[in-house]
Parts: sequence; structure tokens; C-alpha cells
Amino acid sequence: WLLPALLLPSHAPASARNAAPTTLAITGVTLIDTAGGPARPNVTVVVTGDRITAVGKDVAVPTGATVVPGEGKFLIPGLWDMHA
Repeated sequence: WLLPALLLPSHAPASARNAAPTTLAITGVTLIDTAGGPARPNVTVVVTGDRITAVGKDVAVPTGATVVPGEGKFLIPGLWDMHA
């Protein structure tokens, strides 16, 4: 009885495996270019699933996306601290 109960939670339902990726839109943010380019103010960054799918001033927010207002905030790529 215990073994089947332990195995059930590890299997996601088919509907969860086939679900569309979550979309996030960060609007009005200042994007920092860590490759040495200038800061890009007032841009929209769209993230679908675990990928950045659009960046720019004229990027439309996809229907159904979770919107995060970024006015007055900065966005930089993830950093990795190799010394900690």
C-alpha cells in the first residue's frame, strides 16, 4: 500500500506536462547591458518559460502574460558569484 502512494506524487498529470509555458512581461524597466553597451531605458522584456523571447521599446505584451511594472527599476542578466 505504501509504495503506490509514494510513486503517485512524482508523476505530473498529462495536463501539467502539456501546459503552455508561463509568460512574464517586465515593462518600462532600464535594461543594463553587461557586455559594455549603454543602459537601455524604458524597455519591455518578455520571458516565456525559462527563455527571454523579446526585448525592446516596441515589444507588445502577449495576451495572458503576467505583467511586472519596472518603472524606476533596473534589470540585469543573472550573475554568478564564482568566489562565494
